[in-house]
Amino acid sequence: MLRAKFGAVGVKTYSVGPPRYPSTWADREDLSQRSGLWQVPVRVVLNEKLDEPSGVINDYLSMALYLTDSGRGNPQIIGEGPASFDAPLILPAGQPTRQSQVPILMYHRVAPYPDPQRYASNYAYRLDYGLTVDPAEFAAQVAYLANNGFVAISLVRLADYLFYGLPLPPKPVVLTFDDGRESVVQYAVPALQRAHFTAVFGVPTGLMGWRNGTQTYISASQAQQLASEGFWFEDHTSKDDIPLWGLPAEQLQTVAGTTRKVLRDVTGDPVQFIVYTGLWPYPSAASSGPAERQVFSALATMGYIGGLLDTRLASARESSDHLWQLPRIRVNPGEDISTFASLL
Repeated sequence: MLRAKFGAVGVKTYSVGPPRYPSTWADREDLSQRSGLWQVPVRVVLNEKLDEPSGVINDYLSMALYLTDSGRGNPQIIGEGPASFDAPLILPAGQPTRQSQVPILMYHRVAPYPDPQRYASNYAYRLDYGLTVDPAEFAAQVAYLANNGFVAISLVRLADYLFYGLPLPPKPVVLTFDDGRESVVQYAVPALQRAHFTAVFGVPTGLMGWRNGTQTYISASQAQQLASEGFWFEDHTSKDDIPLWGLPAEQLQTVAGTTRKVLRDVTGDPVQFIVYTGLWPYPSAASSGPAERQVFSALATMGYIGGLLDTRLASARESSDHLWQLPRIRVNPGEDISTFASLL
């Protein structure tokens, strides 16, 4: 796995440390939890000349394998550590262009449909309504995916295929939740856990724990708990209120760059993707201009490796040379299962 994933980078050396027992491990692919395991520290040293602004090279210095305690001298590796599909991404020096068709579903608020009487204006009500999927509808959608052989994966595993050609499951799907709304903890997470589906939460760090009438957001402690259970967190800027295109470098760093570190400190996990604020300026995910490409370059120096779009034209086609322009499929309120199935 290390040769396949980092052949262009180069593994200088690796070593293992003394095992610790007992330990618990959460599978970030299917959310299963295993306890009573041996934890074996692993240190992988990659090519020192590699220019990697994301800092994930340091993550490979302090990873771990998890092994079963069989008692018969043949323990089984459960957590793959640095050889995991979900280990942090390091950009290859060069790779062939690969394409995939993996639906990246976009949700915002999973909750009962809002009551217009609770909103100060009709605009605020309509905005929340348009971002809402009812819990029963969401549960039916997750059940449809599970019953039809879909497997929920992370953005990291999608990039594992696009970058390195590592295999995807037969029917992969990525579930993303923008805005960090607290309602997803109550209404979406239980349905995901029942189906053993992981998901990606795009959280604005400047709104974590914020409550204001109808608006409530995931707290730092909730994010930490969800991450420990196997869910993924990626950046959604500071307050999800300023589109990044055309921002001066200093403001871009404030709105986006610092948020990545905040989110990592909360979850303990690398943050390598950004969920852009606002609608993509072009109808199609495949289009971009100088302002957008300038932002991509600036974000790369901050340690991001890709970004998720909200486009007017939904698409499920990704490419390894357009990781900054990952298209998604918006799930709208009131969609029946046949409509949902057609999106896939």
